Amino acid sequence: MNKNYGMEIVRATEIAALTSARIQGLGNEDEILNNARAAITTTLNRLQINGHLINDRFTKREGTIKIPAQLGEGGPDMDLMAVALEGHHSAADGLNNATSYAVIAQKDSIQSVPNLSMYKIVVGPRVGPVIDINQPPTINVKRVARALRKYTDNVTVCILNQARHQKLIKEVRSCGARIKLIDEGEISGCFSAIIGEKADIYMGYGYAPEGVMVAAAISCLGGYFEGRIFYENDRDRDEATEHGIYDFEKTFRAQDLIRSKEVAIAATGITDGEFLEGVRFTSDGAITSSFVARGETFTHRKIETTHFFDYTPVF
Repeated sequence: MNKNYGMEIVRATEIAALTSARIQGLGNEDEILNNARAAITTTLNRLQINGHLINDRFTKREGTIKIPAQLGEGGPDMDLMAVALEGHHSAADGLNNATSYAVIAQKDSIQSVPNLSMYKIVVGPRVGPVIDINQPPTINVKRVARALRKYTDNVTVCILNQARHQKLIKEVRSCGARIKLIDEGEISGCFSAIIGEKADIYMGYGYAPEGVMVAAAISCLGGYFEGRIFYENDRDRDEATEHGIYDFEKTFRAQDLIRSKEVAIAATGITDGEFLEGVRFTSDGAITSSFVARGETFTHRKIETTHFFDYTPVF
């Protein structure tokens, strides 16, 4: 990409984050999700591209506004992914790990996936391809410890706090590794493992579209990802074939989901999380914390932006 679109799409995640943060903690998850989706749509529509939306997990959710399949004011054909608000339950309740994400890539380079469950293992570039989704969790934890030259009990594993993960949690604890449980925000948890600041490895079930978002981050930052879609019945398998997936035992890696280095990813925190700080309101505006990475140059930026509002707040 001749243009650094990462700096363009971060404006969209910032606006979505600011819009969401204004009604954070008020308890209405539908309202906060719809506000975020409307905000990110408006901003992405200003891009000088012909954008094709891929993998919108909330397209069929009842009561949720639609993000158009085509976005932008015209220009080169590009693939887009937008998670206007990951962790909408957390954002509505004022909890952690609510974040806005967007990805832009060369046309036909983002793999379309069904809205199904995916088991993921994610590590950063210091670890590399030593993990194996076919091995028990304890083996993968020990491999990560060896790669990082850490004792096993100094390795931190990020896992979503879900009932289906009780067996996984028990296995990880059996080898002495530290566990960081998060209630929502699997993308943030995966980013944390890629960066390696608050976690060393992410494990567990989440959604397949979120796996594509994580693959985009790895394409820009390095690291390693393995994911396997979980099919419960023939209907799930039929849905997968509609996305061009015919190998139902396939282990997906980053290069399977993002097939080009012409990709950029942006994120802005809404509430404080594993990866970014949330929106902080001031007397005359707000401060946002964002992240932008670009695959072609393997560069990334953390951005703190001060926004000034042209209205008088009511106290």
